Amino acid sequence: MKKIARLSVVAAMLTSLAACGGLSRQQTHAAIGAGAGGALGYVLTGGPVGTIAGAAAGGLIGAGTR
Repeated sequence: MKKIARLSVVAAMLTSLAACGGLSRQQTHAAIGAGAGGALGYVLTGGPVGTIAGAAAGGLIGAGTR
């Protein structure tokens, strides 16, 4: 059962990475900003509201960078 779970996680990760191959520079920065903002929001608040707010703010800031 553990092997199936591990293979599923690896397959999902590879699929998500392949989907990000055609992103523009602005979209890439937005995705990185959203990830970092979500992580920081979770660390600061410990809840889903902070995570969502951090991801939204990080995505907006990331999309605005050059």
